[in-house]
Amino acid sequence: MSRASLFLTLALAASLTRCAPPDSEPEQAPTPAESTQALTPGGGLRLMTYNIKHGEVSSLDAIANVIKGQGPDLVALQEVDSLTHRSGKVDQAARLGQLTGMYASFVPSLLSYDGGQYGLTLLSRYPIRSSTRIPLRSAAEQRILALYEVELDAQHILPVGVTHFGTVDATERLNQAADVKAALTGKPWALLGGDFNASPSESGITSLLQLLTDAWARGGSGSGYTSSASFPTRRIDYLMLGSAWTSPVTARVVSASSQSDHLPVVATLILPWSQTLLGDRVPGTAVQADTKAVEVGVRFRSNVPGTITALRFYRGTRNASGYVARLWTSAGTLLAQVPVTDGAIPGWQEVALPSPVAISANTLYVVSYYSSNGQFARDVDGLLNAIVSGNLTAPSSASVGGNGIYVYATGGGFPTASYKNTNYWVDVRFVPSP
Repeated sequence: MSRASLFLTLALAASLTRCAPPDSEPEQAPTPAESTQALTPGGGLRLMTYNIKHGEVSSLDAIANVIKGQGPDLVALQEVDSLTHRSGKVDQAARLGQLTGMYASFVPSLLSYDGGQYGLTLLSRYPIRSSTRIPLRSAAEQRILALYEVELDAQHILPVGVTHFGTVDATERLNQAADVKAALTGKPWALLGGDFNASPSESGITSLLQLLTDAWARGGSGSGYTSSASFPTRRIDYLMLGSAWTSPVTARVVSASSQSDHLPVVATLILPWSQTLLGDRVPGTAVQADTKAVEVGVRFRSNVPGTITALRFYRGTRNASGYVARLWTSAGTLLAQVPVTDGAIPGWQEVALPSPVAISANTLYVVSYYSSNGQFARDVDGLLNAIVSGNLTAPSSASVGGNGIYVYATGGGFPTASYKNTNYWVDVRFVPSP
């Protein structure tokens, strides 16, 4: 085919009102099974624990790069120096805060050590409102629980604990577990991260699990070994959750074998009081080269009743200003529509509904938005498999006769056409009923 003929063919294809923008990717047959995609990154609160061995194995810059690579919201750090001679009189907590762009709060285990202090740190993307040093019964080196209050928003202030248990014997660690339990009793939203120097079967760990749950047991796969980093044979680093954390959890050990003598552990927790399908994930194609007026959307459902409190979508850099976001029944009845004021570009645009809309369990709905000049975000085959996040599901395209969906029309309208299982990056914010 000549180049002129090829251009003419593409132009004709683009002019058809029912087709999505042309692309060169091959068609793939949809799969009938509704398997799920992993929730990474985003979709909730990401918690990390990391024994950094005071930066001795590598450098604070290398450790910060490991942390930033995981995009955590909260990081429990052990073996942190503050102004010690061996670490060059560096305030390591403050420096890691600078390198990661996070709030940092250091609590000393040893009040006087090598010309400075030695202890625990919390890094947080959210404001740290308080910190408390709680000594634990220790047979040798003093061990502590650093207990923080972190403000996610005005209604949700979380207790977050960081600890590092002793190395003397199992009895010492059992006593320390009892002290931690005493401090966290009555705090169902507690989060705890640390190096416990104990295998999952040891008495101190089983004692903690009388109050807390193990994020790895709920959402990890494999051994979970974290020590030593270069050739891990033991699982001694844990993330633990209070009883209120009942939503789904995913957990993984991070491959970072040369930065410390421990591997970090990361868990993503779905926020029970505020859920989204896509969280802070970003599209592979943030701007599709299609300038026709279009409404794009996604079919979704929840496995529990609740309310939709906001509509959201990902906006690329070339979109026109001003949008309308809409919520529909699966049959096309409009439940809500709201104009969207431009936010960060590129980035997620989110607008609260004036009145939250109640939705039923296991019922299909559609969320969409209208763009007057197209140029929407999209990922071909992004809905080949279902996206599952907490109680929300965007079903696989094959299981619902097409997902995501679109309609070309000035002013928009109810989208029904689908193209190559494309994810158009439209989302909701959902609150389950109490």
